[in-house]
Amino acid sequence: SSCVYFDEDIHLWQTDGCEVGLLTNMTHIHCRCDHLTKFAGFVPPNPLNIAEALSANVLENPAGLVLVLTVFASYLFGILLTRKADRRDLQKAGVGLLPGHILNPRKECQYVITVYTGFRGNAGTTAQVTVALNGFKNESVPFKLRDQQRVLFEKGSVDSFLVSTEEPIGELTHLRVWHNNGGYSPGWLANTIIIFYNVSKTKCRLLYPFLTKRWLSVDEDDGKVHRVIPTALPEDLKKFRNLFLAKSSRDINDGHLWFSVVGRPARSPFTRVQRLSCCLTLLYSTMLTNITFF
Repeated sequence: SSCVYFDEDIHLWQTDGCEVGLLTNMTHIHCRCDHLTKFAGFVPPNPLNIAEALSANVLENPAGLVLVLTVFASYLFGILLTRKADRRDLQKAGVGLLPGHILNPRKECQYVITVYTGFRGNAGTTAQVTVALNGFKNESVPFKLRDQQRVLFEKGSVDSFLVSTEEPIGELTHLRVWHNNGGYSPGWLANTIIIFYNVSKTKCRLLYPFLTKRWLSVDEDDGKVHRVIPTALPEDLKKFRNLFLAKSSRDINDGHLWFSVVGRPARSPFTRVQRLSCCLTLLYSTMLTNITFF
């Protein structure tokens, strides 16, 4: 440690007239200066001699080398897993067309249904999920949400589907969602369902949020696998609980560097491989900083 003062003429820290006092210990620095100015205690970093470090016999202290190589090997293994997950996310990011569904070319009859599955344990489902839309004018036929190219309704997944009705059903008032309780894990935690709807050929899209946030499972909640969900009102969207859960989920799964390697949203441009590489860089930088100052 050393005592320095700030030279306002050259805007640098200098040591002239300052010295470390006898009261310096492991937690405090005692500075003695013969002039009044802005002074502070300074702990300089340890000098690093890269050439000497590379030429040293690593067998004398192999723990550091083993740690660095273990971290890098774990990173390479993680790259294989995250790259595979990124490829799977590319399939999830698109909007699927239901098998056998004939799309009505009229824009005012088309709807994009986006389903958000919860992040809790066993939130995903293997059952066949069906949705029916209800508007002021009419009710749509049931839409079986299927896709032959991807696995649907996994934990934390976001799945989108393009559907259409024969005639416009008007502004949406509620929807019905249910599943057939099939497969080895039929229980499903439906978080939110958002529907985009073209009012007409000339008017822009409307967004209809449906806050489900309930289980469709015979073993959870009230044991029902059929729900009638009304369109969320503006005051529902502004409730503290809904805002808190939405923001915390987004921050953890997309904003947190380490957790987002696993929970990264499929539509995020920041891939899992990039996030994992940032984690490695941060870890190695922290190790280098510890070597420098400790």
